[in-house]
Amino acid sequence: MASNRDYYDILGVPKGASQDDIKKAYRELVKKYHPDLHKDDPEAPRHMAEVNEAYETLSDPAKREQYNTYGKAGAPGFPGASQGWTPGYRGSSDTFGGFDFGDLFGSFMDGFGRSQATQQPEESPRGRDLSVGVTLTLKEAVFGTKKEVQIRRYDTCATCHGSGAAPGTSPKVCPTCGGSGEVRQTQDTIFGRVVTAGVCPTCRGEGRVTDSPCPTCKGSGVARVDKTIQATIPAGVDSGMKVRIAGQGDAGKHGGASGDLYLLITVQPDPRFERRGNLLYHTVRIPPSKAVLGTSVDVPLLEGGTEAVTVPAGSQHGTEVRIRGKGAQTVGERRRGDYIVRVEIGVPRTLTAEQRKLYKQLLDLEK
Repeated sequence: MASNRDYYDILGVPKGASQDDIKKAYRELVKKYHPDLHKDDPEAPRHMAEVNEAYETLSDPAKREQYNTYGKAGAPGFPGASQGWTPGYRGSSDTFGGFDFGDLFGSFMDGFGRSQATQQPEESPRGRDLSVGVTLTLKEAVFGTKKEVQIRRYDTCATCHGSGAAPGTSPKVCPTCGGSGEVRQTQDTIFGRVVTAGVCPTCRGEGRVTDSPCPTCKGSGVARVDKTIQATIPAGVDSGMKVRIAGQGDAGKHGGASGDLYLLITVQPDPRFERRGNLLYHTVRIPPSKAVLGTSVDVPLLEGGTEAVTVPAGSQHGTEVRIRGKGAQTVGERRRGDYIVRVEIGVPRTLTAEQRKLYKQLLDLEK
């Protein structure tokens, strides 16, 4: 019986999943639900039937497009719709609960665009991603900068140029797996023919072997080197952020793609400023008389220099004066935030005789 569940939910993939994601999810679910591997689970055949039904539709671009448009009901003109076509059911005589397990494993192992006679070596593995800490001043973080970053990584071996073979020699196709990187075992069961695959023990999954390994990299195709990278830090970064530099991680073995380099950002505190997102704060301290009468103060700017700020008469302790567009930047945005000047009113701890006299006169007036 065909399942009523959404095929994407059954395979555990989003609707926009790639074919590779669908294949990967299918492989994992076969291991999880195949009845021959889970004989004690009475629900395994039903789950496996659902999985096969979903995969049979989503792995076929035409069927998948039809399913995305019309759902399981199909539509006029779609092959099989008028004949009561049901995804996932093959009508085989060797079935269990409407599901052909022998055909499943044929699809599982050989249905990914290759056959035993035409298998190609597995794609060379991608290099590892690397990370390194970078410390910036507040100014560098806000406006962006360029930094030289020292890293130690694996680069393509200069002796063998990544092949892993000694000069004058070259790798050859693994005689055990024929270049596929895997070996298979076939077993006939009551459910049909079961094919299992594992990593080739001769080439360890690489699909090729080298009789004379490169003396520099010992056959890996990569060698460790110290590198200096000129890194561009975008404007607006803050502590805890990561900056990705594509392709500057470890080189992949045997010509595989390089990994990425991640810069882990730490911003040094600046005693003049407090940063909150794209806002910058600066505190000025003025005497009570200037708070009462109003004044003008020069405040430092992050880009250098100063700017005069007017503190209005009657300002209270904690009053904020805003300077538009002189704050910090946010990554990916050109506009800067604002610069907030906080006003603190400082009460003098000691007074001269004249100041004391004047304060007493003021006190008499305020009674």
